[in-house]
Amino acid sequence: MKIDQAGDVKNLYPTQGKSAKRKTDTDSTSSSASSEQVAINPLASQINTVSQDMAAAPSFDVSKVEAIKSAIAAGSFQINPENIADGLISSTKQLLAG
Repeated sequence: MKIDQAGDVKNLYPTQGKSAKRKTDTDSTSSSASSEQVAINPLASQINTVSQDMAAAPSFDVSKVEAIKSAIAAGSFQINPENIADGLISSTKQLLAG
């Protein structure tokens, strides 16, 4: 192939009367796709199910949050430092144990 000064492409070799059939991507994948198999580990489907269940469930108790919010707004919310400390110690023990 040659490009002249006008920008036109000129073939150096004459074309033959027949054109070659090209193999497309769909031709190559259709024959190999029927022979391939994919196996998914059963654990993967269990993980998928658990993650969907967790996504559907709220991560906190909405009614409890609303009750605390109302108590704070009314000025009647009582903070119990002993319960907070006990909860922190308990969760720390769980984290260290496992």
